This record gives sequence, structure tokens and C-alpha cells, in this order.
Amino acid sequence: MRAARFAAVAGALLFFALASTASAAVRPVDIANFAFQPQSLTITVGDTVTWTNKDTFQHSARVAGVGTTVVLSQGQSASLTFATAGTFPYDCGIHMSAMTGTVVVRAAATPVPTPVPTPIPTPAPTARPTVAPTVAPTTEPTPTPSPAPTATPTPAPTTAAPSATPAPTVAVALPTQQAPAAAASNDGDATGLLVAGALVVVIGLVAFALTRIRR
Repeated sequence: MRAARFAAVAGALLFFALASTASAAVRPVDIANFAFQPQSLTITVGDTVTWTNKDTFQHSARVAGVGTTVVLSQGQSASLTFATAGTFPYDCGIHMSAMTGTVVVRAAATPVPTPVPTPIPTPAPTARPTVAPTVAPTTEPTPTPSPAPTATPTPAPTTAAPSATPAPTVAVALPTQQAPAAAASNDGDATGLLVAGALVVVIGLVAFALTRIRR
């Protein structure tokens, strides 16, 4: 982390140093045939102008507000640095208005600062949450319904039809007509017939009662 910041600061300083060096340029002006070539020169604040005499006569450069070079013989050079912006007319310190020139100084462009890279923080590893095992729900067995016992119908007892009991045959003895007897015999016979008839009736009732009871 610290090494990255140090490298970023060093790079920014190097950039500013290179920018300053590049902006402090040296611009040449030749002196030939009693003239400054080029006659008008545009530079940037901090630049230096170097005059070189190529004439056989001596010359110099005199700039108002900046300074004056030494007298230059043929092949010699001298320089002046312009620290402020503006338009600076100049002439030859020996020949004056016969030799003139102009230096236009522009304000130095502000170098765009190189943004210092923001170190990307290393994200702390996030512990993965332990997933609790999912317990499968126990399925309760579905009780199988027991079939209800089907009641077997009990057949109703069949009552046997009562056998017809033959009614007892009552032998009725019909009185035999006999010849009329004496009067005493008639009374005795009538009494016997009554008793016999009563017995027949009793026997018939008893037989009838027995038949009803069996049914």
C-alpha cells in the first residue's frame, strides 16, 4: 500500500519536472544583413531567446523590461529569459531603430496534473455462512382404514309349518234302534245315552284343545 503511494507521488513529481523542462524552451534568432530573423517571435513564459550574430559587424539585442545582451561579434551568441507574459519590442543596442524586432510571450499553460491513483482496498474475504442442513420432514404413515366388518345377515329361523295333525276321529256310536221295551227299560236307556253323549262331547273338546296346542 505505501509502496504504491510512493510510486504515485514520484511519478507526479517527475511529470511536473518534465513539464517544466519542456516549457523552458530555447528559441533561436539570427542576426544577418542588419536584421533580426525572425523579426517577430512568439514564446511561452519561462522560455529563453538566443541571438546569434552572423554578420561581420557587431550587434546586440536590447529588450525593454528584460535586459540587453552583450555586444556580439560574428559567430557569437547571447540569451535572455522571459519570465512574464506580454509583448516585448526590442532593437539593436548599437544600431538602435535601424534594427528592431518583437518577442510575444504567452502565459504558460497549466499542466494537467496526473491524478494519483487511489489504491483499491483489498476486500476482506467474507466468510460464507454455514448453511444448516435441511431436515427432511418425516412423513407420518397414513393409517389404512380397516374395512368395517360387514355383518352377515343371520337368516331368520324358518319356522316349519306345523304338520297338520289329523284330528282324532271320534267314533260316535249311533244308538241302534231297538224295539221298544218296557217303560222301565226306556228310562234306563235314556240315561245311558245322555252319559254317552256327554263323554263324546268331552272327548271332542279335549281333542280340539290338543290340536290348538300343537299348532
